[in-house]
Amino acid sequence: MSILETQSISFCFPNGNLVLDQVSFHLNKGEMLCVIGPNGSGKSTLIRVLSGVLKPMSGKIFIKGKPLNEFRKKELAQKIAVVPQQTEIAFAYTVLEIVLMGRAPYLKSFQLEGIRDMEIAKKALAQTDCDNLAERRIDEISGGERQRVILARALAQEPEILLLDEPTAHLDLQHQVRFLQLLTELRAGSKLSALFTTHDLNLASIFADKILILDRGRVAGFGAPEQILSAELMSSVYKLKLKLIEGIYPGRPLIFPELD
Repeated sequence: MSILETQSISFCFPNGNLVLDQVSFHLNKGEMLCVIGPNGSGKSTLIRVLSGVLKPMSGKIFIKGKPLNEFRKKELAQKIAVVPQQTEIAFAYTVLEIVLMGRAPYLKSFQLEGIRDMEIAKKALAQTDCDNLAERRIDEISGGERQRVILARALAQEPEILLLDEPTAHLDLQHQVRFLQLLTELRAGSKLSALFTTHDLNLASIFADKILILDRGRVAGFGAPEQILSAELMSSVYKLKLKLIEGIYPGRPLIFPELD
């Protein structure tokens, strides 16, 4: 059984703009799925629909076979954690305090974090290379460091599914690779399934088990990188002449613009 499945979901904003159009795909336990597509193709909206922030106008979403709309908020937060593109934090909390917020789905009203919650938070900080930032204020660190802290908060939720919207956008190359390597390690043994959006087609090809290609809200392709990535399809989606290079990473084609 898929841990996450969508069946013909569509979403339209009040202005009539159809952003997702009959989108169907599935995420298996322990898989890493990457969503790619040009700006405006519906990637960020898909993350918000999958997390329950936006309600699709049609179609169905299932988490381990159970309809998404049947989950209570706390129950859903124990299943799914989200790393958004931008995170607004109103107060100057310390990094450790931010990460501890990930334990909220497991606490009762007004209950304070316990020893186990602190251990989980510190482990998440270490996993994301943020343990040296624990006592720093969130408004004192860089954008890349902040993104890693938000990932640590998501990991502290101990989710089964991690949804990430362009998680490497503010990271340097070293931390982009380390970030995706961490996701690969976390899903080893089917402990975690991840879905992330990105504009970096080559990182998607190298790290993802499967790729979902969105084009103007519709699914243009879905499957393993070596099965669906082709120069013809990618050139059509991105409206740019592209070429594929194979052999550097077996079964993982790399994509580059074909310059005149």
